[in-house]
Amino acid sequence: MLAVIICLAGIFAILVVAEILHKRKILHGEYLRKFVHIPSGAFIAFWPWLISWRAIQLISLAMLAVVLINHRTRSIHISGDIKRPTYGGVLFPVAVIIAAALTREKIFFAIAILHMAVADGMAAVIGTAYGKKLAYKVFHQVKTVLGTMAFWLASLYILGVGILFAHDLISFTNYALLLLVLPPILAALENLAVLGLDNVVVPVAVIAALQLAT
Repeated sequence: MLAVIICLAGIFAILVVAEILHKRKILHGEYLRKFVHIPSGAFIAFWPWLISWRAIQLISLAMLAVVLINHRTRSIHISGDIKRPTYGGVLFPVAVIIAAALTREKIFFAIAILHMAVADGMAAVIGTAYGKKLAYKVFHQVKTVLGTMAFWLASLYILGVGILFAHDLISFTNYALLLLVLPPILAALENLAVLGLDNVVVPVAVIAALQLAT
């Protein structure tokens, strides 16, 4: 029970800090959105070492309910009040529920959720800050070369470090193959899965690839 409280308190603390930053006009738009997205996802990635898979799914269902209610009430500004259409906020907890259903390997879950949180988050932050001069559109959604490169490099790092903790499941040959092939595939999926769908597509693809490599 204490671990569940810690998990809930961690997410609540992130939301409170984000709301304070919004009220003080320190962060807004995509930066505020990813301020919530990145630390929340990074924290959730390690939940399997704290709570059960069932608890992860139940908390994620509660998070989904909060997001849906907030979508109507706009009580908190977790979306950053961005103007472009996206279902990323709704699909974030959905992705956690699906990932927890697809694998019982803690490290696979962590790697998948870190891709959704950190790799995708860094792509958005770097792309927004520095990538406007090298922008392009995919299905009418703006993407950037630097953002895609940031995702690729973050994916390479997450896989490179994360799979080392699954050395008893994945051979060195498959480890090298995953590092070579998976980051560009995931970067392509992140580009193609617009409207926030990448929040589900990317972690599912990561888990599928890791399970195939075992």
